[in-house]
Amino acid sequence: MPATLRLSDDSYMRHTDVQRVLAFLNDLRCVEITGFSNLGKSALMRLLAQTDVWVRELGEAGAQFLPVYIDCNRMLEMTDQGFYELVLRCLQESSPVLAEDGELVAAYDTLIAPASEFQVPLSFSRGLTAALNTGQGKIVLLFDEFDEPFQQIDSRVFINLRAKKDGHSDGLAYVTATVRSLAELSAGDHGNEFCELFVHQSWRLAPLTAADVEKYVIGFGERHGVPLQRVDAEFVYQWTGGHPGMLDGVCHLIADALHSEPEESADRWALHRALVPKVRREPVLVDECDKIWQELTSAERDALLALFSGEAAESVVTAHLRQRHLLLDVAGEPRLFGRLMAVYVQQKVDKPAAQAERLWVDRDSGEVLVNGKAAETLTRLEYQLMLLLFDNVDKIVDKYQIVAGVWGEDYIDSVDDARIEKLVSRLRQKIEPDPASPQFVTTVRGRGYRLVLG
Repeated sequence: MPATLRLSDDSYMRHTDVQRVLAFLNDLRCVEITGFSNLGKSALMRLLAQTDVWVRELGEAGAQFLPVYIDCNRMLEMTDQGFYELVLRCLQESSPVLAEDGELVAAYDTLIAPASEFQVPLSFSRGLTAALNTGQGKIVLLFDEFDEPFQQIDSRVFINLRAKKDGHSDGLAYVTATVRSLAELSAGDHGNEFCELFVHQSWRLAPLTAADVEKYVIGFGERHGVPLQRVDAEFVYQWTGGHPGMLDGVCHLIADALHSEPEESADRWALHRALVPKVRREPVLVDECDKIWQELTSAERDALLALFSGEAAESVVTAHLRQRHLLLDVAGEPRLFGRLMAVYVQQKVDKPAAQAERLWVDRDSGEVLVNGKAAETLTRLEYQLMLLLFDNVDKIVDKYQIVAGVWGEDYIDSVDDARIEKLVSRLRQKIEPDPASPQFVTTVRGRGYRLVLG
């Protein structure tokens, strides 16, 4: 997963996201950034914490801001004191001036060793006020990995944050990064007043654009000494849908293939096709899909399963999945953001069928499963023949149909019986347990071939 959105030329990915979020913050409006698992929320938050980005996007106005990145995973304990301590610690780390500010340092010291519990919120308030009064600029607190603290910490913490914002509306703003909106994470009236700050400034993060993926893939190739091309970026984008957590995994598979089989580099189509089964089974990539699946609600899972089963899905739920950028509209139809996730969901739908059949063709991955295991990768002609037979299970497919379906009708007069028999033989070598006694692709003498699954 890209640790940074910066590119080698010092530009950065997610330019539109940066522009929109900074437009809100320029007016000191609080922003909540939401996105599903490993979509790059932290990378965006870290980029927003870099002052040169503010100047580049906002000009002189950007120099008036002091962004402070706060990784909530650094909390020493999941308590109000643990949260307050982290905020004051990060303020001191963000600026040499703040690190030496006597009032802020004194407030921090009191916070970590309070004489009474009342000193905890008071010392935090005193420390944040001191930071706001140093003249370092308008402070933007960037709360990353905010899900658990928001749900677990005493609601008074968020009442205090709201009060601080109300009291310093011209000098303080907050940004939160969570999987779901704060309103969805809130239980009952927990944090309601704090949530109100973000009502009209919710930015739902989408996967990376095709253009950003191309920049990343080309950069990956340069860093690893591999000549990756635009066509490789297209393959990566097709399978990952721009999901940052999946980019490295697919890029490494392409790079490894180019290193081990350099003669295949000229035929990228063949290289990519041979990689499909590996992409589909790569544990790191499957884990990313599983993380996304585990974060979904039962209603969201049911909606996706219904879509992939050809059934009607709850429209309200699918609309929400579109808003979260899990589903895209393609020609008016909902489609998952990437093929990897689509294969993952389709497998959950097809699993009973795949277990019932000893041979199964996964159209999304181009893989053939025999008794639950992937067969050797098929060539283009072998795969076309496999699909033709699979689409006509238990039916006789004559030689005319094979030539038209595999080679094309233009080859009707040029493909003889021997060529068809050789193709069938090669297919049997890859899918039959015993090619000499075929169980699946059977010969119907004088008529053609038949695929038998029963």
